[in-house]
Amino acid sequence: MFYQQSSFIRKFIELILVFLVLGFLDQTLEWNMLEWLFNPVFFAVLLFSLRYGLHLALLSFAAAFIYHVYDIYQRDGDLFLLFYDSSNYLSLLFLLVTAVISGLYSTSFRERYESQQYVLEETRDENEELKSSLSVLERSQRVMQAKVLDSEYTLSRIYEVGKTLDQPSPELVRNEAVTIIGDLFDAEDLAIYHVDSSKKSLRLRVRKGNTERLPQTIFIDDAASIFSRSLRNKTITLKTVEDEATAPVLIGPVVYNQDVREVLVIDQLDFAKLTKYEVQILSLVLDWMGNRIERAGEYLRKEEEQKMYPGTNIYYKEAFDELVQMQEKREEKYGVPYSVVSIDVSPYREMSVVEAEIILRAYLRELDIMGYDQSNQYFYFLLPGTSTQNASIVEERIYKALETKGGIHIG
Repeated sequence: MFYQQSSFIRKFIELILVFLVLGFLDQTLEWNMLEWLFNPVFFAVLLFSLRYGLHLALLSFAAAFIYHVYDIYQRDGDLFLLFYDSSNYLSLLFLLVTAVISGLYSTSFRERYESQQYVLEETRDENEELKSSLSVLERSQRVMQAKVLDSEYTLSRIYEVGKTLDQPSPELVRNEAVTIIGDLFDAEDLAIYHVDSSKKSLRLRVRKGNTERLPQTIFIDDAASIFSRSLRNKTITLKTVEDEATAPVLIGPVVYNQDVREVLVIDQLDFAKLTKYEVQILSLVLDWMGNRIERAGEYLRKEEEQKMYPGTNIYYKEAFDELVQMQEKREEKYGVPYSVVSIDVSPYREMSVVEAEIILRAYLRELDIMGYDQSNQYFYFLLPGTSTQNASIVEERIYKALETKGGIHIG
């Protein structure tokens, strides 16, 4: 490491003292050291040049030159010989060249050293910052590990959740999701709703809890409501003080086919469970749910094609009955009502199933299911989440559609 001396005055005083001591010893003891082969003045100039750089090198040469003049003057010598005698001025010239070269080398080396020293200090500062950040991360990791170990949803539990949601049909995925999310938040009142294409109404898919707080249909008529915010932002949305008193506590969008197709609605929950970690887990469950519904839907569509009349989404009677049985089980477990409407079309003239679907589908909801018994000429309509009272309204609407579409009758 370089000898560091920041004060120029101290360097100058050190230079003067060295030459005064050398001059005093030389004059007192009559050494005539300027005539020595190993001249102490030369080494003094070399030392200051290497130690302090070019500036002190020139000053040390000036001090040596002054001492040369003083020494000749003390011995009554001829000062002109100092400049005209080659043996004198060549030695001074050699001393000057030595001082300049040594000073330049020292200055250049010192600049490189200071540059490296600056880089080193920056690196040390960065290391200290990294150590501080690492210490914070280690503390955070220990806290997170403690939370994870204390949480009901450890990695093994999350893995089990993923396996549970891996179901062959969208309905089973929704059923399992309601159970999982209810356990996660200790929520008694929650439901999953289908979002219609207009984004103005929600139709019940599966429900757990209070039927009054979680109706069959929810209409969205306020752009600032919690439902609109969740659909617009595609993120989990919590109730705020600006929302109406009857608004649910939490809305979670379920995204698949690149759009919000369903929403989770939680009306009441244990607020002690509403931590950032649990909300992240809920977001993960909703992502998995959307992914599994999309994949199960694609798989189911391929399977269901064989259960439908060619070119339509109308089920054969046997397949339709299987779907009705599934709705019965959902009603028993989750209390979600359903209705089945049957229409005898035998009195009407014959009409293709494709034409019938085109006419009737416009009067049904997206989640309603159609079936047809070709042998008895009956159309069947499965209306999930629709009570018996409301089913009669749908039946009248269907009859009206058949009667008014240009007088077309189905035979």
